[in-house]
Amino acid sequence: MKRDIQRQAVVAIIRKSDRFLFVKRSDYVETGKGYWCPISGTLEYNETQEQALKREVMEEVGLEIDPIQKICEIPSHDNQSLLHFWTTRIISGEAQITSNEVVDMKWVTLEEMKQLMPVFKDDIRVFEGLSDM
Repeated sequence: MKRDIQRQAVVAIIRKSDRFLFVKRSDYVETGKGYWCPISGTLEYNETQEQALKREVMEEVGLEIDPIQKICEIPSHDNQSLLHFWTTRIISGEAQITSNEVVDMKWVTLEEMKQLMPVFKDDIRVFEGLSDM
Protein backbone atom coordinates (compact mmCIF):
# COMPACT_ATOMS: atom_id res chain seq x y z
CA MET A 1 0.00 0.00 0.00
CA LYS A 2 1.40 3.37 -1.03
CA ARG A 3 1.56 5.81 1.83
CA ASP A 4 0.67 9.48 1.45
CA ILE A 5 3.67 11.76 1.35
CA GLN A 6 3.34 14.32 4.15
CA ARG A 7 6.72 16.06 4.13
CA GLN A 8 7.21 18.87 1.61
CA ALA A 9 10.69 19.88 0.44
CA VAL A 10 12.09 22.42 -2.00
CA VAL A 11 14.97 21.99 -4.44
CA ALA A 12 16.89 25.00 -5.77
CA ILE A 13 18.11 24.99 -9.37
CA ILE A 14 20.96 27.51 -9.21
CA ARG A 15 22.59 28.26 -12.55
CA LYS A 16 25.56 30.34 -13.72
CA SER A 17 25.77 30.29 -17.55
CA ASP A 18 26.00 26.56 -18.44
CA ARG A 19 26.82 25.34 -14.90
CA PHE A 20 24.63 24.28 -11.98
CA LEU A 21 25.46 24.32 -8.28
CA PHE A 22 25.56 20.84 -6.73
CA VAL A 23 26.55 20.05 -3.15
CA LYS A 24 27.69 16.85 -1.48
CA ARG A 25 25.52 16.09 1.53
CA SER A 26 27.22 15.34 4.83
CA ASP A 27 26.50 12.71 7.47
CA TYR A 28 24.56 15.35 9.45
CA VAL A 29 21.60 15.27 7.05
CA GLU A 30 18.64 12.97 7.49
CA THR A 31 18.48 11.67 3.90
CA GLY A 32 20.86 11.40 0.98
CA LYS A 33 24.03 11.18 3.05
CA GLY A 34 27.07 11.42 0.77
CA TYR A 35 25.01 12.17 -2.35
CA TRP A 36 25.66 14.98 -4.81
CA CYS A 37 22.49 17.00 -5.37
CA PRO A 38 21.09 20.49 -5.73
CA ILE A 39 20.45 22.39 -2.51
CA SER A 40 17.23 21.22 -0.90
CA GLY A 41 15.40 21.23 2.37
CA THR A 42 12.13 20.62 4.16
CA LEU A 43 9.56 23.36 4.60
CA GLU A 44 9.24 24.60 8.15
CA TYR A 45 5.86 25.25 9.79
CA ASN A 46 3.91 28.02 8.02
CA GLU A 47 6.74 28.60 5.52
CA THR A 48 6.07 29.09 1.80
CA GLN A 49 8.12 27.24 -0.79
CA GLU A 50 9.75 30.52 -1.81
CA GLN A 51 10.71 31.33 1.79
CA ALA A 52 12.14 27.83 2.26
CA LEU A 53 14.22 28.14 -0.92
CA LYS A 54 15.74 31.44 0.19
CA ARG A 55 16.45 30.12 3.70
CA GLU A 56 17.98 26.81 2.60
CA VAL A 57 20.27 28.36 -0.02
CA MET A 58 21.46 31.07 2.39
CA GLU A 59 22.03 28.53 5.19
CA GLU A 60 23.95 26.03 3.04
CA VAL A 61 26.01 28.18 0.64
CA GLY A 62 25.50 31.83 1.63
CA LEU A 63 23.81 32.95 -1.58
CA GLU A 64 20.86 35.31 -1.68
CA ILE A 65 18.51 34.00 -4.36
CA ASP A 66 15.18 34.89 -5.91
CA PRO A 67 12.85 31.96 -6.66
CA ILE A 68 11.67 32.29 -10.26
CA GLN A 69 9.47 29.38 -11.29
CA LYS A 70 8.39 26.02 -9.93
CA ILE A 71 9.06 23.56 -12.75
CA CYS A 72 7.98 20.21 -11.32
CA GLU A 73 7.32 18.10 -8.27
CA ILE A 74 8.37 14.50 -7.79
CA PRO A 75 8.56 12.08 -4.87
CA SER A 76 11.95 11.76 -3.19
CA HIS A 77 14.03 8.62 -3.77
CA ASP A 78 12.74 7.14 -0.50
CA ASN A 79 9.15 8.32 -1.10
CA GLN A 80 9.22 10.23 2.21
CA SER A 81 8.95 13.74 0.74
CA LEU A 82 7.41 15.53 -2.18
CA LEU A 83 10.19 17.55 -3.86
CA HIS A 84 9.28 20.89 -5.44
CA PHE A 85 11.95 21.95 -7.98
CA TRP A 86 12.37 25.70 -8.55
CA THR A 87 14.51 27.72 -10.91
CA THR A 88 16.24 30.61 -9.17
CA ARG A 89 18.24 33.75 -9.86
CA ILE A 90 21.29 34.72 -7.81
CA ILE A 91 20.84 38.17 -6.26
CA SER A 92 24.11 38.41 -4.34
CA GLY A 93 26.96 36.51 -2.77
CA GLU A 94 29.58 33.97 -3.77
CA ALA A 95 28.76 30.34 -3.11
CA GLN A 96 30.72 28.83 -0.23
CA ILE A 97 29.98 26.08 2.26
CA THR A 98 28.26 27.66 5.26
CA SER A 99 26.64 24.62 6.89
CA ASN A 100 27.68 21.29 8.35
CA GLU A 101 25.03 19.75 6.07
CA VAL A 102 27.41 20.22 3.11
CA VAL A 103 30.92 18.76 2.75
CA ASP A 104 31.72 19.82 -0.83
CA MET A 105 30.25 21.88 -3.67
CA LYS A 106 30.83 22.19 -7.41
CA TRP A 107 29.54 24.18 -10.36
CA VAL A 108 28.91 21.49 -12.96
CA THR A 109 27.64 21.20 -16.52
CA LEU A 110 24.90 18.69 -17.24
CA GLU A 111 27.50 16.23 -18.55
CA GLU A 112 29.70 16.68 -15.44
CA MET A 113 26.61 16.26 -13.25
CA LYS A 114 26.04 12.82 -14.77
CA GLN A 115 29.57 11.79 -13.70
CA LEU A 116 29.10 12.69 -10.02
CA MET A 117 28.92 9.67 -7.72
CA PRO A 118 26.61 9.02 -6.06
CA VAL A 119 23.86 11.14 -7.61
CA PHE A 120 20.09 10.67 -7.75
CA LYS A 121 18.91 9.70 -11.25
CA ASP A 122 15.70 11.69 -10.76
CA ASP A 123 17.74 14.88 -10.21
CA ILE A 124 19.53 14.26 -13.50
CA ARG A 125 16.20 13.78 -15.31
CA VAL A 126 14.88 17.09 -13.98
CA PHE A 127 18.02 18.94 -15.08
CA GLU A 128 17.92 17.28 -18.50
CA GLY A 129 14.36 18.61 -18.86
CA LEU A 130 15.58 22.20 -18.40
CA SER A 131 16.85 22.25 -21.98
CA ASP A 132 13.24 21.84 -23.12
CA MET A 133 12.19 25.03 -21.31
